[in-house]
Amino acid sequence: MASLLIRNLGCVVTGELAAPLSPAASIYCEDGVIRSLGEERDADVVVDARGLTAIPGLVDGHVHPTFGSYSPVQESTAWVKAYLHGGVTTLVSAGELHVPGLPLDPPDPKTFKYLAVLARRCSAERPAGAKVLAGTLMLAPGLTEADFDEVAAEGIRLAKFIFYPYGEDGDEAVRYVRWCRERGIKVKIHSGGVSRSGVSRPAGFDVIEALDVDIAGHVAGGPIPMPDGDLERLVGEGRCHLELCSAGNYRATMRVVELVREAGAVHRLTLGTDTPSGTGVLPRGMLRNLTFLASVCGLSPEEAICVGTGSTAEAHGLLQGVLAPGRPADVVLIGRIRASAAADALDALRIGDLPGISMVFVDGVPLVAPRSEQTPPPEVPAVITTNTS
Repeated sequence: MASLLIRNLGCVVTGELAAPLSPAASIYCEDGVIRSLGEERDADVVVDARGLTAIPGLVDGHVHPTFGSYSPVQESTAWVKAYLHGGVTTLVSAGELHVPGLPLDPPDPKTFKYLAVLARRCSAERPAGAKVLAGTLMLAPGLTEADFDEVAAEGIRLAKFIFYPYGEDGDEAVRYVRWCRERGIKVKIHSGGVSRSGVSRPAGFDVIEALDVDIAGHVAGGPIPMPDGDLERLVGEGRCHLELCSAGNYRATMRVVELVREAGAVHRLTLGTDTPSGTGVLPRGMLRNLTFLASVCGLSPEEAICVGTGSTAEAHGLLQGVLAPGRPADVVLIGRIRASAAADALDALRIGDLPGISMVFVDGVPLVAPRSEQTPPPEVPAVITTNTS
């Protein structure tokens, strides 16, 4: 694999909340991995960033793929490519539940298990080059420990409570969480009210706390949030990651961010779009999430980016999402759009403007260049100055 040098960067956002900004003006990568920040070396591909800002590839922690890049819910056949052009390099499935005719009530464990396996295999070739982590085991009564062995052997690393009948057999549900943890599988829950399906089970603080899940999905609504009192207890008493999604309630989103800031718990936030869904297909959904957090909810632009990259990746047990030596070379170059009142990309987020995307790299390979098809171009786009690979 070719080596890559990105030079003349105006700013580097690391994706790590503890140290969100780096003084480095360059990123050097080999074999799809970042090797150094701030050190220029000879490379097969050299990119002149021309003052643009480098951020980690965005990690959409809540998508609903079905088969590869096809989603029946909005009849979308190329949504993954569109999201890549929106700066999203990793997409994490929150369940393949939009298959036409899929029986959901009562939930069938065998159907859910093999649907997860099929979805995982359909995304193995990386649709459009993005990292689509498809194959989420939707949990239903009747699963056995051998089922968890089978899905773990397939590389499935996420399970989800959404149609599970809470309260009918609490011991079984808690056992599922334990079996997942023993196999390195993260557990997410559909929190709040009923989903578009109409048959999902509402889950507030008491259910989430009893199950001790890793991630409370779309805590501000997907589309309906839990009551404010439950949100306050979830932030103040809980310990799971708190996912915010484009599909949620704006007022509840503001309240969640207010609560985590007061509690010093911004590190618990993660981001996603909860699409394709009834909310639609949102190629710029993750960018819109960043602008909302930075311009309305009180986070700094670099904090917002860290939530949508490193924090979301960490919640799902992933290495990407951080620009640091040893991490995957998933990088997005962004800048102010011509005629924006912003001074640069971070200032654009601060005032609520979308930044323009120039290039998107996945494992050090420029999959989007010289500019995105989904945003206006940055005023000064990056250019590839050397390519001898």
